[in-house]
Amino acid sequence: MNFNPEESFFDAQPMFVCEQATLKILDINSAATEILGYKKKKFLKKRIIDFGEQKPGKKIKDEIPIPAKKSADKIWVFKTKAGKELYFQLSAHLINYKGRPAKLVIAHNFSEIVEGKRDKKKLLSSQLDLNNFPLAEIEWDASLNIIRWSSKAEELFGYTEEEAINEKRLLEKFIHEDDLDYVRETIKETYKNGQKDVSVINRNITKNGDVIYCEWYNSLLYNSEGKVVAMYSLVHDVTAREEALDDAKRSMMSYQDLFNSISDAIYLLDKEGTIIEANEGLESTFGYKRTEVVGKHNRILAAPGKYDEERIKEIRELAHEGNPGKFEGWGKKKNGEIFPTEFLVNIGNYFGEEVIIVIERDISDRKESEEALKQREGLFSKLFNSSPIGIALLNEHREVEMVNDGFEQLFGYRENELKGLELDKLIVPEKRHDEAVRLTESSKVTEVTERRIRKDGTILDVIIYAVPVVVEKSIVGIYGIYVDITDRKKAEEQVRKSLREKEMLLAEVHHRVKNNLAVITGLLELQSYSAQDKNAKRILKDSQMRVNSIAMVHEKLYQSEDFSEVDINQYFEELTEVVHKTMKRSDVKVDIQLDIIPVKLPIIQAIPCGLLLNEIITNSYKHAFTGRKSGTITVSLSKPCDKLLLQIKDDGIGLPEQPQANIHTSLGMTLIKTLSKQLNASFDYRSEGGAIFEFKFEKSSEEEE
Repeated sequence: MNFNPEESFFDAQPMFVCEQATLKILDINSAATEILGYKKKKFLKKRIIDFGEQKPGKKIKDEIPIPAKKSADKIWVFKTKAGKELYFQLSAHLINYKGRPAKLVIAHNFSEIVEGKRDKKKLLSSQLDLNNFPLAEIEWDASLNIIRWSSKAEELFGYTEEEAINEKRLLEKFIHEDDLDYVRETIKETYKNGQKDVSVINRNITKNGDVIYCEWYNSLLYNSEGKVVAMYSLVHDVTAREEALDDAKRSMMSYQDLFNSISDAIYLLDKEGTIIEANEGLESTFGYKRTEVVGKHNRILAAPGKYDEERIKEIRELAHEGNPGKFEGWGKKKNGEIFPTEFLVNIGNYFGEEVIIVIERDISDRKESEEALKQREGLFSKLFNSSPIGIALLNEHREVEMVNDGFEQLFGYRENELKGLELDKLIVPEKRHDEAVRLTESSKVTEVTERRIRKDGTILDVIIYAVPVVVEKSIVGIYGIYVDITDRKKAEEQVRKSLREKEMLLAEVHHRVKNNLAVITGLLELQSYSAQDKNAKRILKDSQMRVNSIAMVHEKLYQSEDFSEVDINQYFEELTEVVHKTMKRSDVKVDIQLDIIPVKLPIIQAIPCGLLLNEIITNSYKHAFTGRKSGTITVSLSKPCDKLLLQIKDDGIGLPEQPQANIHTSLGMTLIKTLSKQLNASFDYRSEGGAIFEFKFEKSSEEEE
């Protein structure tokens, strides 16, 4: 093979375009056919490894190997069609061939060097020795499984080529768990945007568990449909750089965070008063962004007519002398608003240059608060002195600090007579001194009704409010507020006396009504004895029991401390007991069961309830248990919702089977309906395992009465 100086690299070296994974030959250059002697068709669809073997005769693998460390392992033997052995070194390069991932394999011809026929210096090309290449090479398929793993990758991550290829999800295994989502999102965005290359820095975990920072340079291959079919990565360790950068970032961020976390405006001035740096607080204080003020004179922040150059010089000189101080001035916001400020000036160093450090804050709220405080103090002073009630301020030793005009008028003492004295020793009766001490020592607002002594010896009834003044959980003083209720006490006593007289009179009225009703009951009973007609006797007996029901209400009111309401539970118990004794029969045993909620009803409702109970139970005794030896009557008073429900039922034969008109016009039913109206109750009756009567009504209020 003769050397032609005009021959190019592409004409001299056999080149093969192969499928990325299988190495099947897709295309070749003319040098491959000329040097090896085969026609192009002979190469297509076959693998490049079918034409050669690794010296000294060991079959090569099913993929282009990564060059080994020994030079002998880099030489491949290819046989020409004529049977001649040629020596090559192979290099592979990832390319995109007609929209699909492929490898360009270059066969570097070493035959004449091996045979000693050519000077190595005259070679058109030679295999690039990648043993010292600083970057790890990794190839991925579309599913991010590894198909190539260089020796540098093995050195960097600790996994052998075989381990890397056989591990289907190595990406998840050797990327730090805190960075995995970031890497996945980066890959996803890269795919989405159709980028052909992307670089990332993330933490990786080596086989032995070490955490390292790696910088990845990724090249992506897309098919004709725009889908990723392969990715080629170059990786190198940047741990030392990242750790140093992290330290620097942390240091800088710590300073920057501190600088920007201060809500006050901080800005640095050079000797001419030009702003050279500012924090984020300047924007919240003045409305200017940092970029809008840096490079401009600081008078941009001063209110019109308020910037005094001479005063600024004096403040700077004080700062130079080591006497920084707080000053007040007027600032102007970006929107033109003028506001009061407070600023601190000091001298500092910024990148080797002396600067003036100004910390300035908006004190509008404070000024407003001070003004509001002055107004409140004025209002309090006016309220304190003009209040018609007596107020005294005592210190922690219970000594008088001040009293108002109302106190002076109430107790007859002037303020100068009381200042510095213990108030309790002057106005508290001797027997009540201990209670007064406990009152002034209370840590909570306390209200009591007591008696106090005027200067002239007059005893006053007063309501006292003890209001402690607490500062940081310690009582530093106490306000004593005194309201004269002497006249009210006298009026209350008169009212109580009048009320007792009325209560006695009302009790006497109930007693007399009860007695009169008892007389009527007696008369009815005497009349029934003299009556010959059984029907007349029955009517007189029923009337007697009805009058007795009313009399029991007045008796209950007379016996109660409350003359307005009757305890229904007790009233029903006694009333049913009287009815039972009066109506009981020797041939029928009747049991009355009560289920009454605790409730009190006014007399205007208690009497109708008692009459209803008397009427219905009496009828049950007379008619419900005909032909039976026993029966049960159940009386219940409940409140299932917002109304009271009075239910009276028996387990007898039920209501008589007669026309509804006859029932409605009967005397008993007429009386029941009349009493229901007095209760303002809804009324229902039915036969259901006996007779059932139900009345729903609301309890009358005192106003209705």
